[in-house]
Amino acid sequence: MNLSKKELAVLENTDFLLTKGEALKKIRALLVLTRQELTKSLSTSSFRFPKGMELTKGKISRGENYQKLPYLVLDYPGLFTIESIFAFRVMFWWGHFFSATLHLQGMPLAQHRSSISENLDGLISRNVFIGVGDSPWHYHYEQDNYVPVNGSHRDLINNLSFIKLSRKLELKNWREVPSFSVDFLHYLLSVLKPDLTRSLSHSQNDG
Repeated sequence: MNLSKKELAVLENTDFLLTKGEALKKIRALLVLTRQELTKSLSTSSFRFPKGMELTKGKISRGENYQKLPYLVLDYPGLFTIESIFAFRVMFWWGHFFSATLHLQGMPLAQHRSSISENLDGLISRNVFIGVGDSPWHYHYEQDNYVPVNGSHRDLINNLSFIKLSRKLELKNWREVPSFSVDFLHYLLSVLKPDLTRSLSHSQNDG
């Protein structure tokens, strides 16, 4: 085993880790501000969220190893159960980007799938990406995970077991994260027009 000159230089450099710590504190504060702005926006929204949705706190989580790099995520609003997922996730990924992603699975997806399909043109015009990967827990923008929505995706949308709609923001534009997140969520909620007939049908079947 040998340490390279580059590795040794990193081990000897305390400034980097101290700066990293300070930078991540500021990113967390940015996500706190984003949560506040999202809360303010949702307070005037008439959208009917699923029962049990977290609409007050909004969890901020930190990790060190998404593809070997640190990350921070804000899940707000969010609903995560075995049967249903309806979550809006704002993510910072070290060295890459900020992103905002809507994740629908289970009952919320069944309720809103047709609305997403009907609003395909709007998603295209806003440069929205759609998840095409096998796992809903990947957030990189390689071709095997996210691709820009296009006109051929209607059949895909109608058959996916989960749907993720996402946009990303360059790190240099960090000041825009709160407005970027609020604007994207506001648009997505306008897309997800509740299908009350479908919802009623599910409720009757469950009963």
